[in-house]
Amino acid sequence: MSLRARLSAKLPARLSWHRSLFRKYVLTLVSLVALVLSINAGVETWILYRETVRAVARAQADYAQEAERAVEAALGEIERQVSWVTRASAITLEQHRDDYDLLLQQVPGVLALAFVDASGKAQVRTGRPGAGPPAEAPFPTRPGFGKPDVRDGRPHAALVVAHAWPEQAVTVAEVSLEPLAGALPSATPGNGSYAYLVDTEGRVLGRTGASPVALGAEVPQAGEGAAGAPAGRFGQSPDGHYVLRTDRPVGALPAAIVVEQPLPEALAPIRELLIRLAWLFAFGLVVAICASLVLARRMVVPIRALHAGAEHLAANRFDHRIAIHSGDEFEALADAFNRMADELSGSYGRLEVEIEKRTRDLAHSVSELRALEETGRAIVASLKLDAVTAAIAARAAALTGARASLVYLRDGASGRYVLAAARGWPEEAPEAGADLAPAALPGSGDPAARGALALPDLAEATWFPGRAAALAAGLSAGLALPLSDAEGPLGLVLVLRDAQGAQSASPDVLQSFAHQAALAIRNARLFQEVDEKNRELAAADRHKTHFFANMSHELRTPLNAVLGYSELLVDGLYGPLSDKALDALERIQINGRHLLSLINDVLDFTKIEAGSLTLSIQDYSMPAMIEQVVAAASSLAQGKKIALTTEVAEGLPVGQGDERRLTQVLMNLVGNAIKFTEAGEVRVSAAASDAWFTLSVADTGPGIAVADQGRIFDEFQQIDSSSTRKQGGTGLGLSIARKLVMLHGGRIEVESEPGHGAVFRVHLPVRASEEKQAA
Repeated sequence: MSLRARLSAKLPARLSWHRSLFRKYVLTLVSLVALVLSINAGVETWILYRETVRAVARAQADYAQEAERAVEAALGEIERQVSWVTRASAITLEQHRDDYDLLLQQVPGVLALAFVDASGKAQVRTGRPGAGPPAEAPFPTRPGFGKPDVRDGRPHAALVVAHAWPEQAVTVAEVSLEPLAGALPSATPGNGSYAYLVDTEGRVLGRTGASPVALGAEVPQAGEGAAGAPAGRFGQSPDGHYVLRTDRPVGALPAAIVVEQPLPEALAPIRELLIRLAWLFAFGLVVAICASLVLARRMVVPIRALHAGAEHLAANRFDHRIAIHSGDEFEALADAFNRMADELSGSYGRLEVEIEKRTRDLAHSVSELRALEETGRAIVASLKLDAVTAAIAARAAALTGARASLVYLRDGASGRYVLAAARGWPEEAPEAGADLAPAALPGSGDPAARGALALPDLAEATWFPGRAAALAAGLSAGLALPLSDAEGPLGLVLVLRDAQGAQSASPDVLQSFAHQAALAIRNARLFQEVDEKNRELAAADRHKTHFFANMSHELRTPLNAVLGYSELLVDGLYGPLSDKALDALERIQINGRHLLSLINDVLDFTKIEAGSLTLSIQDYSMPAMIEQVVAAASSLAQGKKIALTTEVAEGLPVGQGDERRLTQVLMNLVGNAIKFTEAGEVRVSAAASDAWFTLSVADTGPGIAVADQGRIFDEFQQIDSSSTRKQGGTGLGLSIARKLVMLHGGRIEVESEPGHGAVFRVHLPVRASEEKQAA
């Protein structure tokens, strides 16, 4: 990737509005102004709210106090008028009645009167028509106004006034409370405010003109229950509207004055303040937006100029200059960008020169490595020493650009360097074929112990026998490259060139070439040695096989003669023999047959090793073969008192194979089982499945360890190979059996545990093909 591409990849394109710095500055400044205005509006609203509520509460409290004084004055005037009838001059009941009638005529607010003596009985009762008695017995005797009541929508209350004489006598008057409404001050505090007088049960006794409740209506209880309530509390008016309320009890009457003002009228100053604040908030936002746009533009324009300058730098236009004259950090940053452009312009030129140089060096190194790789493949393409040295000579000339190259190999016996291959050397100059003596070379010691030796003037190389011929052919310079490995020096490569030629390969490449050439020479020599050893071993193996075959035939001939004569003697052909002689002849026959079986095993082994053993493929019966083997081995089992049983599946198919060799395999397995079993039984079983026979020979012998199960099928191997073993043998039986089974295309395996006997299984194809026979 070029410098321009790398810089362009790092510079972002023009950002969208939601990611631009302009948007961030505008939103930040507008949000800050909105936050400040919101906090200011909240604080001012809270302060004005508290002041407004306190002012309304004070005005309502002052009005309630004034209304209380007016109501108590009206009640006091009524009590003063009623107390006129309690003068001491009235002695008789008639006088009291006349006083009562006169009071009813003069005071319209008095509805009824009653004179109650000390015993609590009403002695005189009078009242306006339809007003009824002032009170029912028992009559109240406590001076002052009693609990108000409402009848037919009109409030009234009982007033008790004590007489000076007679003692404990009182006048009970039924007084109308309707005049109290006129006693309430008409100038209520605040717009829309009103007041009403309620008793302890919430019945309206009096009200101002603006009050939404009628006389006698029931409202939320005030009076005594609201005596301790704070002034200016929130509540609901009788018509369900929210109001700001103040309650004040009246001392002369069990009632209270309630002053209420609808909440919208009470908080009207706050509403006006909120309207002003809303206008101020909108104005502040407009100013903030305008200011932020101006400020953000003053910041974004220089940044865009810097961004454009960076794009020019990415496009390698280093002559571009960023012109910012803001007198702040942006101008300093633009100057820094301009200085960086000047430095990059010089650095970029130097960098391109350096990159071009490094590219050439890298291309040269790559070509050298490729040539070295091709050289390595050419050298190791063959393992013959002549071909390897010829390839080394050819690749040395191609790698170094020389006209001729010579490869000398060191003779291990004499230590001299003998010419093995030449490339580009004149055929009419055989002098190069002379040996090189290590002592004749420049310096001391073996040249393989030194590095590459440059030959700037071949005329001075007196140690080189072909010097004159090389000079005559125009070869005046060269290079001697020693070949060696960890085991010592192997040879020398001599490359020759003319005076105008120059060395094209680097020292490291030449050293790698020398290592590859040394390795190839060492491998070729090792291959040559191994090939010679293999030919010698093959010849020795053939001699051994012929020796075993000849010896087996030579031994079988006299052994068969011995067995034949012994049978003639036993049959009495040469006259009768004593019992001792017959017993000796029987022993001779047993040992002779055993020796014959050993010789036959050796003969079969040599035939298999020599590849001369062939199978006679024909049809056979598996049950008949098992019966034949069991019959032959039954005498051995009876001699050791071991049970020999069979378990042959019914309907076994007719097999195809070498019946004699398969009988030999089965006889070997059964004989081994009987030989190594001291007590118990040996069971032979056979079954067929999927065109395969499975023969099993199981015994109750000592078993075979897992470590020994793999080697019992090798040649000349036995579990007990000591000289004191109880059972004899050559160790070839199982090996021959496995190879005979493999020739039929089958396999043999063993399962055993020490102390639990062993089971040998033979898997054979029902019909052995000729391809398996050839294999």
